[in-house]
Amino acid sequence: MRVIILLLVATGIGYWYWNRQNSIDEESVARFYDTATEHVLNGRGKDLCAMLTKDFTRTGVNSTSQGRIQENADKEETCDKYNKMFASLAQAERQGGVSTNYQVAIEQIEISKDRKSAEVKVATNISMALGPVGRIAETRDKSSETLVIRNGKLMLQKSEGSAITRTIGDRF
Repeated sequence: MRVIILLLVATGIGYWYWNRQNSIDEESVARFYDTATEHVLNGRGKDLCAMLTKDFTRTGVNSTSQGRIQENADKEETCDKYNKMFASLAQAERQGGVSTNYQVAIEQIEISKDRKSAEVKVATNISMALGPVGRIAETRDKSSETLVIRNGKLMLQKSEGSAITRTIGDRF
């Protein structure tokens, strides 16, 4: 009898753990974006890339002083863009005086009924400043993103958004 009770308790704990690891809640979404922010601020492109699903897609429009640019990218293209961006930032920081600011605001979270995916509306702002010159570039982005659970890990599957990029010649 004791063995059966212990077995039932162990099964219950295992089910709870498995269900918790394989479902999304608002806290796990917030942790996801906190982790992504940490990776961005520390220039960890590979870690950021590992947060994307294999079938990740990014679509959006970036408005610049040169006009509107339609952007479409899969995981490979996005990871390549991350690596180039972080390499450029590292080089600029080595030359001195460049600082980066990155902020994410979660505006809305809609979790699916089965708790396996979530639609998240986020606003991001990344800016670079150069010593006495001040801000030299800024991008503000509003996106609707799809997060999914894959093998117990929360990952970004899809991002659709629009951005405005300003550089030193533009008015801030």
